[in-house]
Amino acid sequence: MNANRVLRRAQKSVVAAVVAVVTATCLVATAPTTTSAAPKERPAKVKESPAISLVTASTRSPYMATSTYESGVQYWVNRKRAAHGLRALRLASCTDAAAERWASYLASNNLFYHQSMTKLLYKCDAYYAGETLGRGSISPHTLVNMWMNSTPHRHVLLSRSPRRIGVGAVPNARGEWVVAAEFMRF
Repeated sequence: MNANRVLRRAQKSVVAAVVAVVTATCLVATAPTTTSAAPKERPAKVKESPAISLVTASTRSPYMATSTYESGVQYWVNRKRAAHGLRALRLASCTDAAAERWASYLASNNLFYHQSMTKLLYKCDAYYAGETLGRGSISPHTLVNMWMNSTPHRHVLLSRSPRRIGVGAVPNARGEWVVAAEFMRF
């Protein structure tokens, strides 16, 4: 191996360790309805008020197309970055595919946790990777605002390291958006 390749692998390992620590705390769940530890467990009879029933009914089907939601998240992330003097993040195929695959996996299996950043670094041949997750019946603008109000998420969104972004947004069985945003630098 040449020296540059060895150096790049060492950088990936260091960045992976730092990113793993950052992303371990970057979870935000914003479900407007209450959730139990096991989604299949539910009280026999729950009396809901009409207002809650309307909210529940409206979350069963997303109010916009997946591609529109994903574009909205990217737009608002870039607006926040621009407001802080940072360059806009452009879409990259590997980053976007990873985000869409992870959001789909989380939504279809009713899970919510971060994937391995080390695997993502090697899969996309990147030397920086960060991830933010969100879940709820919220707009892209609200989601990005919530990330900005969370210190670990804000750190990922406003990092100078990434140049690319990928956003995956998939509705789960309850009609909530499950969102994975991947930030990378190749």
